[in-house]
Amino acid sequence: MVRYGYARISTDEQSHDPQLLELRREGLEEIITDTVSGRVPALERRGLSSLLNRLERGDSMVVARLDRLGRDTVDVMGLVRSLTENGIRVRILNIGIETGTPNGQLFLTILAGFAQFEREIIRERTRAGLEAARQAGKRLGRSPTLTSRQRKHVCELKQTGRSLAEIAKIFRVSRSTVWRTVRSGA
Repeated sequence: MVRYGYARISTDEQSHDPQLLELRREGLEEIITDTVSGRVPALERRGLSSLLNRLERGDSMVVARLDRLGRDTVDVMGLVRSLTENGIRVRILNIGIETGTPNGQLFLTILAGFAQFEREIIRERTRAGLEAARQAGKRLGRSPTLTSRQRKHVCELKQTGRSLAEIAKIFRVSRSTVWRTVRSGA
């Protein structure tokens, strides 16, 4: 059984020192660090990714604070659940939780509930925002690449025998944009 520490800061202006101090107080020698935003998925963080590849059943991963694993409750919960299912304990120092204990399992259950709640709140807000935008008469989605006048001109040029590539070059758009415009008869 090996115990690894993990410390993450978001920017170079921050310091790993407070986390490293807490992890060393726990007797950890092997500490992996990252300087990357918590928004970046776990597998895309170089340090955390290498640590995850090292961890084996019976090992422990120790972090100073839960938010060092990520910003999003759903992602953090997925990571912790995956580690726990693979027989790897996660210890979070600031809240005194270790996933291999009954208290830790309770914490995981509560965290899963919060993650589900967070997902539902985000969905609800998204739906409400889209509906409000529709009610206000806003057009949703990507703005058209070509204006209606340009679309009409594209169709006229195609009727004169110009190729899709030539027309695309004139309007500085892709051939597929020209093709869709001609096909729709704009």
